[in-house]
Amino acid sequence: MNLIKKVNWRFWLGIVISLTFITLLLYRVQLQEVLSTMRQANYLLVIPAICVYFVATYFRALRWRYIIRPIEQVAVSKLFIVVVIGYTANNLLPARLGEIIRAYYLARKSTVRDSTALATIAVERIYDGITLIAFGALAITTLALGGMFREVNDFYQSKILFLGIGGAIIFGLALTFVIFSGSTSTRRLLMIILKLSPTKIRPTLEQNLQWFIDGLNVVDSPRRHLGLFLCSCPIWLLESSVYLLIAYSFHINQGFESLNTLIWVMVLLTTTSNLATAIPSSIGGIGPFEIVAQQTLIVFGVSASLGAIYAGFLHLIALWLPITLVGLFILWHQNWSLKNIKFKSEYASNPAKEMDIHL
Repeated sequence: MNLIKKVNWRFWLGIVISLTFITLLLYRVQLQEVLSTMRQANYLLVIPAICVYFVATYFRALRWRYIIRPIEQVAVSKLFIVVVIGYTANNLLPARLGEIIRAYYLARKSTVRDSTALATIAVERIYDGITLIAFGALAITTLALGGMFREVNDFYQSKILFLGIGGAIIFGLALTFVIFSGSTSTRRLLMIILKLSPTKIRPTLEQNLQWFIDGLNVVDSPRRHLGLFLCSCPIWLLESSVYLLIAYSFHINQGFESLNTLIWVMVLLTTTSNLATAIPSSIGGIGPFEIVAQQTLIVFGVSASLGAIYAGFLHLIALWLPITLVGLFILWHQNWSLKNIKFKSEYASNPAKEMDIHL
């Protein structure tokens, strides 16, 4: 089954998942409180918040250039456009198909192969998780030392513990794979697994596996790993700033005794809500993002209604809509579209290339 045929059922599955989480989000919401909150919000703060988010996106392009520099020198401006298109596709398509489109698009604009580009994107995602977990752990520790969790009941304490331990295990395993992917023993193990594949496609799989490992191996030293982590920090600090600005827009700051406490809550909120979007089938992370953001704020005494409207506005208006519109404009300007981005026409006549983009 090719990629295009898979999109239909993934799209509807994503709709179902998003609607399920939105239903849970609205379960305890009071309409009157939502309307009152929207009337009192300061929407002028949305403008700097959106600007900060695009600055964070530019830093993503800088990080990507750092990752692929050993493979090819690509201008940051070109990578920025590719990142925006990838985010647009992720926002409109299920199962994070935007990552595949992003790799495909870069391969058409440079000499980087699809599978190698996809591997560098995988490295990005792993370090996004690692950085978020590091930020989240620091935020939880700081807030705990400040006594913010003393009044939290056992139910929410268990959720915080589950988030920390589960996330650390998942991304620890991912980091281990990245570090040891180029070792002889790892390659040998993967080759043994490939021997179970059909003979006709085995050479193509082996070639794509080699290109994929080459993409992972761009981070081949402790210095490169440290550099990648440091490149990831400003991205998430800037995104946390977006959360903070929207918090002031909806006057959430009034429920906290100090700016320092509010900042650490926003850092933790950035961690929990973005890790929630790792659920691959939801459309643009809509649903999982909102419910986790709401529940995180409830832990700190924010009402369910205020948490819901804040999370929905933050995600849809500040994070989702602007970059999606810009991405669609870029695609229109370059005579591309998400509907006919040429996956089918480009690969239908060449199965080897089709395997390239699917890996």
